[in-house]
Amino acid sequence: MKPSLYDPFATMIETLPARAIVKVLERQRCMLEEDLALQRPVPLKDAESILNFCHFVEAVREGLPGWAFTSPPPPAHLEFYRKTLERLVASEELPFDARSEFDGVIADCCLRPLHCAG
Repeated sequence: MKPSLYDPFATMIETLPARAIVKVLERQRCMLEEDLALQRPVPLKDAESILNFCHFVEAVREGLPGWAFTSPPPPAHLEFYRKTLERLVASEELPFDARSEFDGVIADCCLRPLHCAG
């Protein structure tokens, strides 16, 4: 099993032109879902984080309500995801409010355990 799935993913996305990112995210999502379905060894936390981000971008792009993350992404991933969203907004691949919607989804995801505890 690779020590990190996220690092090569982030490096790849950072090197792409913004207009190519959405297509690459779609392909990455399909590959990860196949890996999981076929029970291939993948770092689950990284896979979950990347899949959540891919689903979020797809939902926002299609004008659907923001994807609810299954768990908060690791803090190290958040800044990269925000920067990627800013690139996608700047290239008009996503609507202007994608970044604020992402922050709302993340806040909701992080607060969800607190609501269940009371």
